[in-house]
Amino acid sequence: MSRRRAAFTLLEVLAVVLLTAIVLGVALAFYVDLSRASVRAADGTRSLRRVTAVLDRVARDFERVVLVTKPAETDPLDHSWIFFGEARRGGTGADHLKFVTRGHAPRSSASRESDLEVVGYSVRDAEDGASIELLRFSSPQLPDGLDREVPDDEEEGAALLADGLAGFGVTFLDELGEELSAWDSSSLVQSSQLPAAVVIEVALADPDDPEAEPATFRRRVLLPLRPLDLEELLDPKSAVGGGAEEEGEEQADGEASAECTGGPCGGLTVCQAVDCSSDVGPSVGRLFEVIGGLAFCDVRQQIPRSVEHLIVNPACR
Repeated sequence: MSRRRAAFTLLEVLAVVLLTAIVLGVALAFYVDLSRASVRAADGTRSLRRVTAVLDRVARDFERVVLVTKPAETDPLDHSWIFFGEARRGGTGADHLKFVTRGHAPRSSASRESDLEVVGYSVRDAEDGASIELLRFSSPQLPDGLDREVPDDEEEGAALLADGLAGFGVTFLDELGEELSAWDSSSLVQSSQLPAAVVIEVALADPDDPEAEPATFRRRVLLPLRPLDLEELLDPKSAVGGGAEEEGEEQADGEASAECTGGPCGGLTVCQAVDCSSDVGPSVGRLFEVIGGLAFCDVRQQIPRSVEHLIVNPACR
């Protein structure tokens, strides 16, 4: 008697093949979707990091802005201190900016090199014609007079800060909280004034879909330093300059100056008697930059009383 051999029928084999194909198709579709989502997340992370780096760089400059007020008798064209911003491309915010900051790092701590730096921002069209590029200019030297122009070419000292942008602009908030699209500290209306804060806006272009709505990022930055009046700072009679407010105190200071001239500090400069390298704030720091090389006894009264502890030479205290 013969036995029938156990085997799969053709229908069963086809069913297994069909089920296997369905499972593989679902797994492949899931893998493709997961891969695309991973790529989108990575692109989003890179874009976020890039725009954060741009916002950090611009915000850091604005946080260090310093402005010296223009003396009444000075011609505005001879006053090199400026805070300027205007929209030259028709946007809602300023895309052409120039101001002075305390962001320059001196090359040597032993030298009396200023930490002042002229900073400028400008934009230009990219080669693809669909996006713009943001450029940053910096110079450790103030110009001889009023200069609102910002270089927008690498040959003129500008450096490419970011490309692939859909937009860039800065709006200004005055003391009343009103938003302004332009600011000029050399004008009659805003003469020697700084905004209370700025709002930086950066929009990223989508290279895969130029027509898509760009992702826009904003950051508000407060300007902590108010305009400095050097005439008041250097006036020995003003309270800001540490001067005496009463006649008796002025007479005592005059006698002390006479004793200083004939004493052991008579031949010392300010930087030989005072620790000029200490970080004691923008006002006093600027004061030391101005009087650092002068005779100590001649300007002794101009050193604010709140920083007399910086006199490192015991004989001059």
